[in-house]
Amino acid sequence: MEGFIGEPDGERRFGVFFLASMQLALPLDALREVVPCETLAVLPCAAPCVVGGVDLRGVLVPVIDLRLLLGLSREEPSAEAPCCIVIMVHQGFLLGLRVHGVVGVFDCPSGGWNRMAARNAVVSILGGSFQRSDDASLVSVLSPEGLAGLQGVPMVVDPSPARQMGVTGAAGAAGELPAESYLMLVRSGRVPMALASEKVFTTILNPEFHHSPLSGAYCLGVIEYAGVKVPAVDILSLCGLGCIAEPTRTQAFLIQYAKGLVAFIVDEVIDVVRADGTSAVPIPARTLPQAEFFVGVLPLETLPLHSRKPETEGIGYYFLLDGRLLATHPKMEGLARMNTPVEGLGRSSGPNLLAGAAQTQVQAERCRVLTYDLGFEVATPIEQIAEIIPWMEETTIFGAGSRASGLVVSRGRAIPTFCLSDLIGLPGAERSPTASVLVVELEGGASIGFTVPRLVSIDEAPRNRPDSPGASRLALPEIAAASGARWSSAIVGAGPAERMLGVLDLQHLAETLCPPSAVALTAS
Repeated sequence: MEGFIGEPDGERRFGVFFLASMQLALPLDALREVVPCETLAVLPCAAPCVVGGVDLRGVLVPVIDLRLLLGLSREEPSAEAPCCIVIMVHQGFLLGLRVHGVVGVFDCPSGGWNRMAARNAVVSILGGSFQRSDDASLVSVLSPEGLAGLQGVPMVVDPSPARQMGVTGAAGAAGELPAESYLMLVRSGRVPMALASEKVFTTILNPEFHHSPLSGAYCLGVIEYAGVKVPAVDILSLCGLGCIAEPTRTQAFLIQYAKGLVAFIVDEVIDVVRADGTSAVPIPARTLPQAEFFVGVLPLETLPLHSRKPETEGIGYYFLLDGRLLATHPKMEGLARMNTPVEGLGRSSGPNLLAGAAQTQVQAERCRVLTYDLGFEVATPIEQIAEIIPWMEETTIFGAGSRASGLVVSRGRAIPTFCLSDLIGLPGAERSPTASVLVVELEGGASIGFTVPRLVSIDEAPRNRPDSPGASRLALPEIAAASGARWSSAIVGAGPAERMLGVLDLQHLAETLCPPSAVALTAS
């Protein structure tokens, strides 16, 4: 006998997570919450797939290892392969699934469902599959019925069956969410925050930070994810609410941008819950230092009881982050462009690696710039920089007769490098730990690198107006006229950090060194 299971009626939403290289999912109405995979309690059970139990606020929930059910080898959690527990609810009972991380919430449109057959009356744990709308990758959907029917696998009664159902707040409150939304609750310090879950690409437990030229201000450095170095941002600092106390004991949620990823660091990812968007209360103007990042607050009484954390005692609401702004903010998009492959891994198959400098028109009002030190501080529009590569101890391999100083190899490409100070007629500055190669891409696929001795910051640079104070008073050092360098000026930064800098057009300089005709000849 052959039957089919798990076919959704019309469009449905699924919570997607990953296990090794596989993407798995559960229907959102069967996904209770996600909790860290800490030490599992011993749970006497004959079923080999049961690896222990997780303490869920005083309830011991059995946890199964999906790898064993799917025919993969058993894997113990480690620092290199952190895990989390997806809590599944089915007909009032709970079961934990050990996975490697959460991807996000995705819709399966009508007609996009691929059914899975269950033969010989044996209910499969796989109900079907669908393709994600963003990257067309295939997601296998687990069947709650199939998991609940596994022989010998215990489940526990859900002690709070209505905990995910949001309670409608004051009628007519000006909310920015749909009437029913799924929110990810997080805590950073004493500040509870909420964010629409569909904006979250994945979450990471206990990320390890590495030094980066991007470090400073709200950027804590980089973390590694899927073979990529991803900038790590302190969400508290970004929002002007302080800074994270212990960066070494944190969690992260990642947001995907057009050119890469950014990791936002928090103390705790609490849960994903169903909430009523109409209960959001607007924040009065000028109440917060960076109020543009928030669309309102959610009273605690509209959220599950467990969302009340001892660390946030006295705060009766969650700050509701503007997910749309966070996912399109120019500062964050600039950081996302700085994703680079982890050294030694070659070209990664990770999500949205920076592939090149697709030139975009710089906004008339402002642009993002990378500043660096050539004996004096210089700025370059970040749109011109395809990649930042650490400057190794020795890259100078060419003789005195060559204009290029050396080669760097990145993502399978050999990139000629030029000492930027030499090109524009400046004395060489002492190399610092942030010495880097700024890679510029040309038409035809060629790339050129410019070595700089020290990176300073990523800042915002409003375009100068004729009446800009100090615009005509910028004095650049003597530079070689034959270098092909093209300069302008801009006021960089804001407040006490505001300064007038020379802006160097690296794209023009690269095209001068390697004209389009030469690029075409090289390519042919």
